Amino acid sequence: MTTPDAPPRSPAPVPAVLCLAPHVTLTRLPYGGSVLLNTVTLTLAECGEPQAAALDSLLAAGLPPSDRDSPPARLAAELLATGWLTTRPPGPSPAAGHEG
Repeated sequence: MTTPDAPPRSPAPVPAVLCLAPHVTLTRLPYGGSVLLNTVTLTLAECGEPQAAALDSLLAAGLPPSDRDSPPARLAAELLATGWLTTRPPGPSPAAGHEG
């Protein structure tokens, strides 16, 4: 998901509760990878199996302080910087189907 000439991203802030950005959908692929789609710009980002597993974990559990310099933290930082993910304050997640 990075380009060879891209500067390294600083790690994501921790602890972080991560969620898909507005207008971004996540589709899991049969081979174990996934695709992120921005439904406004129609931009795609394909994740290989290791990145998809890390993304699933980030979305399910967030990013704990112990993971500050880990590969998942760098992935989270890249996805936050490029607009695929957003953060929300820690606490209970909004009710399903509720837009706030």
